[in-house]
Amino acid sequence: MQLINRLFFVLLLLSPAFSFACANEYLLTELPMSGNKINLAELLNGNKGSYGYWHHGFFDPSLEMRKDSLKKVGLDKLDYKGLSDYAVLELKIGDRKKALELMEQLYAKYPQEYNIVANLGTAYEVTGNNEKALELLKKAVAINPRSHHGSEWIHIGILEQKLAGKEYDQVINLGIKDFPQWLNDKSYVFTRPADSLKIQIAYQLHERIGFIDAPDSVIGQLVLDFADMVAKTETKDTAVAFYDYALKYSPSLQPAIAARKAFLQEEKKTVQNTFRWASVVWAIPLLSFFLILFAWLKTIRRQRKQRIQNTGNRI
Repeated sequence: MQLINRLFFVLLLLSPAFSFACANEYLLTELPMSGNKINLAELLNGNKGSYGYWHHGFFDPSLEMRKDSLKKVGLDKLDYKGLSDYAVLELKIGDRKKALELMEQLYAKYPQEYNIVANLGTAYEVTGNNEKALELLKKAVAINPRSHHGSEWIHIGILEQKLAGKEYDQVINLGIKDFPQWLNDKSYVFTRPADSLKIQIAYQLHERIGFIDAPDSVIGQLVLDFADMVAKTETKDTAVAFYDYALKYSPSLQPAIAARKAFLQEEKKTVQNTFRWASVVWAIPLLSFFLILFAWLKTIRRQRKQRIQNTGNRI
């Protein structure tokens, strides 16, 4: 029986179907990508009935199976990676206090191991110790600044705002004072490449939404920033669903979101009206051309008929 359990555990570790989403595991859920860009459609709604990339909670039954398999092998027999993953599972679907204690023990032995440092920072945050969380996450970024698509600067910015003024719009800081003006400003330059920034925000939202249910002002603001970027860099219609999602997490954003959606709708009408008028403008000379062509052909036909009649009279 022990041999069977060990084999099952190995299969779980090797199988990609059992990868799972969290702050810093050794198995990760990948971003939904389409080429080099993020697949926007799969953020809110998954493919073929699956959960979207942004979904709250940890409903995958493989998590419980993986946790059970780790326990059956024996925690004393696991290496630090297995113990770290077990602690993350406890944090997600088990005893958060137990998870924190295990992560602290791991950190004491492996203070330079990125996943362990970052996991402990996440554990401190979800248990309410933002000061310690910020300290550990800064250390984690110093160890591996490229982890999580280089997005941990967002996580650090959130914690800094939690401890300071709670001005969460300053985390991404798109610098929007007047939305219509910003949206149509062709000279505007993002602080980071737009596609990379969208990927970073999407990844951080994936992690936070898993742990945190609505309402939450941090998530609401991040989704609003993401929606604004979509409106500016993608189709404006695509942004609407993200504005609605931001409102779900932060009802206080209602005035700002309502104003944005109203402007997008008005701009859409303007484009449609412009297209109609352009169609009319093009139709008038086109119609004139066909009328002239018709008159010319009619004249040619009449002249030809007249010549035939004159020829017949001479005969």
